[in-house]
Amino acid sequence: MKYMITGLEPRGESDRTDAEELNRRVRYHQQKLNDLLRTRVRSGKGGLVFVGVGLGPSRETVTVKNRGGKHLRIDGPFPETKELVGGFDIIDFDSYEEAIGFAKYEDAHQSHVGEVRPIREFWWISQASGQAASKIFMLTSVEDERASLSIPENERKQIMKQHQGVGAEYVTSRAMLDQEPGLWVGARLQVSEQAKTIRWRNGGRHVTDGPFAETKEVAGGFNIVACASIDEAITWADKLAARDGDAIEVRPVEGCWWVYHE
Repeated sequence: MKYMITGLEPRGESDRTDAEELNRRVRYHQQKLNDLLRTRVRSGKGGLVFVGVGLGPSRETVTVKNRGGKHLRIDGPFPETKELVGGFDIIDFDSYEEAIGFAKYEDAHQSHVGEVRPIREFWWISQASGQAASKIFMLTSVEDERASLSIPENERKQIMKQHQGVGAEYVTSRAMLDQEPGLWVGARLQVSEQAKTIRWRNGGRHVTDGPFAETKEVAGGFNIVACASIDEAITWADKLAARDGDAIEVRPVEGCWWVYHE
């Protein structure tokens, strides 16, 4: 099963941390992924190490909200908490326990917080030929989870079809524009009560139940999209925020890498 391991950081920490230390943290994280891949290859075990994404500064974020059919654009990320999402990985593990064990990152800096959450659905489309000018943006669906759980199953399926339809429109539009490079990744997360959060406390890493942010709104899913600018990314967020009350956070991606091993 695929799990999303989300790396969190205190608000503003990346701005206060020097470039050498930030690069060290990135290299450490990439090394952990490389070690996992090598272990699986040597053991002959099949598996998928799929997506690694490092997000840009939260100050460059725009949140799109649908209010009565009108799209409002608000500067900044959706959670008003001390901690913000810094990046994430999507990895196949045989069990929740294996995912948590990997996510503990025993040698990581002590301010690192991780959230492990199962992924309900996952799909991706990539087209790399053509110009290489596109940038990558993360479009996060934000929802009042208690309200969303009351939506009938047939309506939830219609919402998913609508999101997939936006992805199909994206693919079609870019194929018409001189074969521009494109990337559309979609994922729908399991409910937040299935999340586990890992923090450094009392000299070690400890696992607690639930998501990292104690807010009314939580991330319900996301898309990773290649766009020429944040303005283009916002137009796709407008399309995803089709229902009254929908909110989509648009944030630049600083680094994105893919590893696939079958």
